[in-house]
Amino acid sequence: MSRIAALAALVLLCSHALADSAAATRLGALLAGMQRIEAGFSQRLIDEGGEVMQESSGRVLLAHPGRFRWETTEPFEQLVVSDGATVWQYDADLAQVVVRPLDRRADQVPSLLLSGEIGAVEKQFEIRSAAAPAGKERFDLLPREPGGLFAALAVQFRAGVLEQLVIADGLGQRTEVEFSEVQPAGAVDDATFRFEAPPGVDELHDD
Repeated sequence: MSRIAALAALVLLCSHALADSAAATRLGALLAGMQRIEAGFSQRLIDEGGEVMQESSGRVLLAHPGRFRWETTEPFEQLVVSDGATVWQYDADLAQVVVRPLDRRADQVPSLLLSGEIGAVEKQFEIRSAAAPAGKERFDLLPREPGGLFAALAVQFRAGVLEQLVIADGLGQRTEVEFSEVQPAGAVDDATFRFEAPPGVDELHDD
């Protein structure tokens, strides 16, 4: 490689690094504006051929740092809650709740992303600005190491408001989550982000 070509490659590499840094800073700023929000959501699981395998909808409540309440109401009831340290996944039809610690590995990245922990996300993913329609901002998140649970993520905002989250896995499937009626949440009791199992519900611990 000639010195000129090597210099050009170095400049290009540095420009990508600066672009990624700017994208991470901007995404972090947008997430910081979501200190406590509530929204409706609709979710679709799509296979590698583009076929919709599953659809669901419900409500979500997010609060920094690391707390969320994700309540699916259709087509079945499921509740996933975290207080920032523990995750409870409650299936009403199965009458059971799975309790596990919230960690900082890639399998928790969507929750960490929406709960504003941009530093933890940056450790797992390269964050890049992506093309988006007018008035919208989109960011692609690509894993720093291959072989993880997620092949890619994308998050989109409209006029600074969360609009869409897309998660692609290593099998070619993707989950598309559309958010609606996004608004600041009022004062929320800490108990909202914890779960007490009703009588008769089996409690399983996944440590």
